[in-house]
Amino acid sequence: MTNVPGDTELPIEEHVLELRTRMMTVAIPVIIITSIAFVYSGELLKIIWDRTIPGPMTIYSPMELIITRMVLSLMCALFVGIPLFVYEGFMFMGKGLYPNEKKFFIKIVPFSFIMFLAGALLGFFVFVPILFKYTMLYSSDVAISQISVIKAINTIITMVIGFGLVFQLPLILIFAIKMGLLKKGYFKGKRKFIYGALLAIAIFVSPDPTSISEVLLAIVLVVLFEFSLLIAKYF
Repeated sequence: MTNVPGDTELPIEEHVLELRTRMMTVAIPVIIITSIAFVYSGELLKIIWDRTIPGPMTIYSPMELIITRMVLSLMCALFVGIPLFVYEGFMFMGKGLYPNEKKFFIKIVPFSFIMFLAGALLGFFVFVPILFKYTMLYSSDVAISQISVIKAINTIITMVIGFGLVFQLPLILIFAIKMGLLKKGYFKGKRKFIYGALLAIAIFVSPDPTSISEVLLAIVLVVLFEFSLLIAKYF
């Protein structure tokens, strides 16, 4: 087995010590940001609620509001913590990567963050309001809607993260083509089956009884799929 140029073999203790140092570099800022964000989490919760949910805030246990604010604070910290974790992980593993592997990593990771952010923003500003608005209207003739704060925030976080992950579709296709698992011409003549599968994914990801958000998400997935095939030519 050949070594990567410039890589030197070190004792396992030094690797463990370096890994510990880098993980502490991630953990400390996350803890600090979480603590600071908690002070302002009440205002943040009100902004999110007013933007997405057309109804009053309701809690069903004494700790529900505190736990919700802690979850929001941690999510804020992870916006910094996750990129920092990826960077520290790259610096830790980078010595063992070949130049072409480093180049691919440097090209693909920033693009991954941008696509995740685009999906998360689309989910939060478009699909989450649609989900709550039409779901509450759908049930208003049967019961009075009283939404639990923690359940609503958990739903919002799940959908935002889900949409961010859905927007990783271009990267998955690029990686599959790059690894030789798929050929660029594989999808010719198969689009109707692929579009049907994307519609099924949209129905699974977006639980909207009115089907409005499912159709919108299916359109987004189709656009992402075609965009993936386009940018795969340049990787």
